[in-house]
Amino acid sequence: MAQGDIGAVSGKGSAMSDQPKGRQVPVWVFIVTFVAVALVAGCAGWLIAPQRNVPVVPQTTTTSTVETSTTIPVETSPTVAPTVTVEPTTTPTVATVKEPSLVTDVTWSPTKGYKITVDYVQVLTGKAAADAATAAGDESPPPNDYYIVNSNPKLRTFLLPKTASVTVLGWGGTDATAKKKIPVGQFMDIMPGGVNPQDEYVHAYYYVTVKAGTTVTKVEQIYFP
Repeated sequence: MAQGDIGAVSGKGSAMSDQPKGRQVPVWVFIVTFVAVALVAGCAGWLIAPQRNVPVVPQTTTTSTVETSTTIPVETSPTVAPTVTVEPTTTPTVATVKEPSLVTDVTWSPTKGYKITVDYVQVLTGKAAADAATAAGDESPPPNDYYIVNSNPKLRTFLLPKTASVTVLGWGGTDATAKKKIPVGQFMDIMPGGVNPQDEYVHAYYYVTVKAGTTVTKVEQIYFP
């Protein structure tokens, strides 16, 4: 090479060495810049992306209910012992009655003995007799101040023991007020259906005493003036 060329080359080299050298950037700057860009990109993507509905799971609160019973005191009243009534076991006794009657029949049978059939009547006196006579269209006040009413035709039949007391008046034509006791059999004979009926006794009225509603113990002829 010619010396001139060498000088030229040397001069060029001197020219290149005279240019200023550029500053070198540290590596960590690149790393920080990259991270910052990544963060910014991530935030922008999150803001732009549609919001997804996140299901909300309701919180269930379990409440345990404990039933409690309240005992209400019951007012009690003092116990009163019931009164026990003991009914009598015996059959009540029917009262003995004495009724004015018309005797319609007296009978006898070997198995049942004597029986008497009567028709109860009412013997009225005073104002009651006058009122009854007026109501019936008869003389009022009635003669001798008595009036007999038979408003119930019911016939009643009772036992008539042969020991029963039978009293009649004016027996054998004596005074009409004279009393005479006769046997039950003889009384049956002079009554309706008897073997020797007599009008003064057939149409007479008698007080009959009835015991326990079944048995006649006494027959007494009634005197009317």
